[in-house]
Amino acid sequence: MNRRLVLPLLLFTIAVLSGLQAQRTDLAAAAFDPVELGRPPSAVATPALSVCRIPEFLQSPAAEQRLRNGLVAPVAALPPGTCLSVAEHGRDLFSMEPSTPMAPASAQKLLTALAAMVVLGSDSVLTTKVTVSEAPLDGVVLGDLWLVGGGDPLLMTTPYADRFDDPFAYSDLADLADAVVASGIREVRGSVVGDESRYDGIRYLGTWPDRFKPGYSIQSGPLSALSVDDGFASWDEVNPASSLSVPSDDPARMAARLFDDHLEARGVVIRGRADSGTVPGDPGWRTVASLDSAPVRLLVEQMLVASDNTTAELLVKEMGRTPAERGTTVRGLSVLLEALDAAGHPVDGVVPHDGSGLDPDNRLTCGLLASILDDRDLGSVLVDALPVAGDRGTMKKRFVGTAGEGRVRAKTGTLRGVTSLAGVVDTPGGRRLAFALVSNGELPYEIRDLHEEVVLSMLSYPAGPGVDLLAPRPLLYPIASEQAEPETSGG
Repeated sequence: MNRRLVLPLLLFTIAVLSGLQAQRTDLAAAAFDPVELGRPPSAVATPALSVCRIPEFLQSPAAEQRLRNGLVAPVAALPPGTCLSVAEHGRDLFSMEPSTPMAPASAQKLLTALAAMVVLGSDSVLTTKVTVSEAPLDGVVLGDLWLVGGGDPLLMTTPYADRFDDPFAYSDLADLADAVVASGIREVRGSVVGDESRYDGIRYLGTWPDRFKPGYSIQSGPLSALSVDDGFASWDEVNPASSLSVPSDDPARMAARLFDDHLEARGVVIRGRADSGTVPGDPGWRTVASLDSAPVRLLVEQMLVASDNTTAELLVKEMGRTPAERGTTVRGLSVLLEALDAAGHPVDGVVPHDGSGLDPDNRLTCGLLASILDDRDLGSVLVDALPVAGDRGTMKKRFVGTAGEGRVRAKTGTLRGVTSLAGVVDTPGGRRLAFALVSNGELPYEIRDLHEEVVLSMLSYPAGPGVDLLAPRPLLYPIASEQAEPETSGG
């Protein structure tokens, strides 16, 4: 016999025998008349050592078997090249090819999300600064006014942010302009200059398919540490799709120009033309105003809800930044893997090429996704950031009108030959299951429906005897008090 089966079988046998013993004890106790014994002893119907005193232990084997049985039919309908992991509190309940490397599409963002909170800190912020070489003299900056990017992916103008359906915590460029005016600056003799030197100058990853780059169906703004409005020089006033936007060739200069406009609208006189450059390494430079991003956990939430590729890639670059080196994607992905491994997640076979999932050569496993969603430290924060079925983000139109509406939180993913769904399902029975489902290959048209059927089959968990029925039985008769209190009526 397989040694792995010995302990479960032994525990199950003990549970059955203890349950039978509890029943025999209860029947025997019921046959006694307490009056005949002279005094009413305090007796319980269930022996002290009965496993009925740990009802969830008794419930689990049957519930898990029912879950597995319920998954048989919907799983059988899935196409070849599919992996599935279902877990609860780190315990595997059902799996199919959980260690097989798969292309994840946007489910890749779950790796980026958890790693960013671990590496950067969930409550940390990214700060955009305004610096000068010399203190303003009577409100006049004699040289240039530098706008220094801190990697904030949600630094925006209000008209740009207002186009999105789901609200999110963005950093308003107007607030930074107000801070400059509040500092007393009323004139800049030089120019407003944008500095994006915090990260490297790679705008789009070379491994991305051409269709995701400018001139095609662009899926990300140009990557820059100083990016306002995702670095888009023009965009549709109603539809926020990146594919309808035109990226800037120089995001830092565009940011400087927009900031120049905001300052002049507030009465600040600026003599030079907006430009981009790198702040000289002079320790005498001082900050006259700054604007913090939302905490990283809210940046992660926006990334997951909107499936924002730009935010994902900038977070990777930030993870790859050191005091001595600019942030890079290559370094950031290395840090990402190290962080997940150090946190105890299975990274064997995982090959990340980006943070967003646009690269079709990304590889991860369903086992890793389920493990991340169940992370002991930040799993709950990550789950709270996920889109909710029928409510918001990429899940707004999923599971509508089904039992999964409002109960499924998940990250979707879609590329050519890739469909993924990974998140949690909150069952009516009060349990939370983490799941990961990824299909690669020639996929049927109804693949999303097939994935949803699998998730819906989890909602019955833990079907089986209720915990209340398995709990210790009540006292056979009440414990007699030392002196009975008189009966009262009314009140």
